[in-house]
Amino acid sequence: MIKRTISIFLTAMIFMSMLGIPANATNGGTEGAKPWMNTKLSAEERTKLLLDKMTMEQKIQQIAISRFNENDKGETVVIKRGGSSKYQSGVFPPQGTLPGCEWQDTGRQIRGIEELGIPTVRMTNGGTGVKGGSCGNDPVATGLPSTLAMAATFNRGLNYEAGRILGQETRAFAHHVMLGPGMNLVRHPYGGRNYEYFSEDPYLTGILATEQVKGIQKQGVQAQLKHLAGNEQETERWTMGVQVPSKAMNELYMLPFEMTAKDADPASVMCSFPDVNGTYACDSPELLQDALRKNWGFDGYVMSDRRAIHNTVAAIKAGTNVELDWAPQYYTQEKIKKALDSGQVTENDIDNLLRPRYIKMIEYGHMDKPFNKFLPEIVDPMVNGASARKMAEEGSVLLKNDNRFLPLDGKPKSIALIGVKWFAGIAKMSPRSIRVNNENVVTPYTVTPLQGLENVIKELGYDTKVTYNDGRDPEAAAKIAAESDVVLLMVGDTPGETIDRETLGFPAIPLDKNADRVEQEPMIDAVLKANAKKTVVVLKTSGTVLMPWLNKVPAVLEAWYPGMEDGNAVANLLYGKVNPSGKLPVTFGATEREAAFATKKQYPGTRQDTGKPGGPGPYGDGSDQLIAQYTEGLKMGYRWYEANKVKPVFPFGYGLSYTTFKYNDLKVKRVRDKRTLSGIDVSFTITNTGGVAGKEAAQVYLTLPNVAGQPTKRLVNFEKVDLKPGESKRVNLRINHADSNHPFSYFIPKDPDNLANWADGEWATADGKYRVHVGGSSADTPLVKDIPLNFKLKR
Repeated sequence: MIKRTISIFLTAMIFMSMLGIPANATNGGTEGAKPWMNTKLSAEERTKLLLDKMTMEQKIQQIAISRFNENDKGETVVIKRGGSSKYQSGVFPPQGTLPGCEWQDTGRQIRGIEELGIPTVRMTNGGTGVKGGSCGNDPVATGLPSTLAMAATFNRGLNYEAGRILGQETRAFAHHVMLGPGMNLVRHPYGGRNYEYFSEDPYLTGILATEQVKGIQKQGVQAQLKHLAGNEQETERWTMGVQVPSKAMNELYMLPFEMTAKDADPASVMCSFPDVNGTYACDSPELLQDALRKNWGFDGYVMSDRRAIHNTVAAIKAGTNVELDWAPQYYTQEKIKKALDSGQVTENDIDNLLRPRYIKMIEYGHMDKPFNKFLPEIVDPMVNGASARKMAEEGSVLLKNDNRFLPLDGKPKSIALIGVKWFAGIAKMSPRSIRVNNENVVTPYTVTPLQGLENVIKELGYDTKVTYNDGRDPEAAAKIAAESDVVLLMVGDTPGETIDRETLGFPAIPLDKNADRVEQEPMIDAVLKANAKKTVVVLKTSGTVLMPWLNKVPAVLEAWYPGMEDGNAVANLLYGKVNPSGKLPVTFGATEREAAFATKKQYPGTRQDTGKPGGPGPYGDGSDQLIAQYTEGLKMGYRWYEANKVKPVFPFGYGLSYTTFKYNDLKVKRVRDKRTLSGIDVSFTITNTGGVAGKEAAQVYLTLPNVAGQPTKRLVNFEKVDLKPGESKRVNLRINHADSNHPFSYFIPKDPDNLANWADGEWATADGKYRVHVGGSSADTPLVKDIPLNFKLKR
């Protein structure tokens, strides 16, 4: 009888293992030594039982990253460091918790507690592809276009698909948390991580980030919004501060986070480096309690950026649930026990840090289903690659096309493909390194520009020869340009994490790790001098660039960082297999200094004696603190250009097509919820008036009554419409007063002169005349209609 009982027990254990259910999980009753593993209990009930069982030492260990060696083989890793990095030292023998997971020194794990059934949590960076996780051997992953390119699609569905791919490939990598999307605004074009962000506009950012988060989390992976807040530059990012007026903080920089927190229910948020209006973000109750949790109702957990905590007690009280670092510096056993002994924090404070993370783990099944092996078989790289190509195609923006120079046809017999290797010789993907080395996602394949062109030329049956020149010798590049029927000049920039751009031009690029840097500007000048009239410039940039030669060339295509399908996507666009439909998510200005970056006071800031350390690096160098002052207030991006009546080179929302579109018949109707006004319905007709099929991203803007104090109109909705030649479609869009972007409202600070209390205040809605604008860009809205609205009035 005993043998039979043991046999039955072992059989059950094997069956549960096959299902991915840990042996300590139970699906009913409260029996056993681990009642918190009872899956019939609520996440809240299970978390309470678990917290009641844990020792203080265990709780402290669980609120910080603790890197360890998860591999099942290999030698023990010994790390010895000194100075301010001494805390990173340690001895790390193989643990066998994830076979094949090679040592990763950076560390993005929260080590589990096996005896309590708490699994190790692994986190990976993402945004443009899965890379930089808890394992040193990065997975083979889809190289997506840059986030700016994703925003330029103005396509909700494609951004959801990007999230699906990121979530799926994170799960395949046996990781639980995707550290993204990045949601800071592109306040200025110098930002080193602008390619990781969506837009200068908070509504566009919030809408598309919401879609990506939904796509990620649908795969059973937690998304982590970053970086909350004020992280609009990389210069001295660990020590610098920002001073942001309350209205701008709430209506611009916080708004996309608010929208996504409310509409996508993200599991987690990453607090940022900067000192925000006098308090470091990860130590700020104004940010993490008043705004995030109380005002928005966020119920997930907050993790610090790496080395972004500055005070143990302040961070705990503010609600920073996890410290991210190589090893804890502030959430150490010693420091927290000292704070407990002194009464500065309580055990309940520590429980408050753990509770939301455990609840999320249970809700996502992470507490019950171990991620103990890689699952590459769940990913179809060809399906994901096809999606990546479509994203790159729809995100590319045709900036100029004089006399219909594009699309190309079979008439040219010779094409000179010219550009530095990074932009013209290989598929250009978003950089994933703190160094200028073009390190990228490890992809299943890539398509170079030459391969893409040859693919399309062959498919169309043309007799055209493409010759590549890497621009190393400007004279040689000019010679081949002069001898060719068409020149495709591909140029770009080199931003990166921790490094803001030094110029809005085209910097020198290393050909390889050991080579001298190749100057792009002399190459551009030489090629255009030789054959400007037959040159198409393909930009592969992180955003705005200055183009003093713009009037000399017939066509310019902004392809951003197209990802692993670069070659196919760009060639399809150049030859008209795909009609360009991208729209600029940022304004292209005309000078090195204008708008929100007009002065050094605005960017990168000036030094102030705040009593806090300043200078580069995590701990500064003894300098006064660098403070960037957002003195432009709400006049950022297209709002600045319109408010000051300055015409940019290319406005926000702008993008050409190989066809033309006409807008007409605008109607605006009030929408009521019972007797109360709840919003408006905006409807209009778009007609394809050209000779080829195309997609148009129609944009709806709203001007509020004067009392709202807005500098100009704001984007409140958009819709991408696919039209055949001569076809018309009626577009119907609803704008609700209750929408998370507060489309009809403005923020009234309680104390506008006290930046420290920037979150105190209320959203108000003015009674009066609202103006609806509809069109193809912020500067081109041919349909306009005024409508008086009173949201307080009842019928």
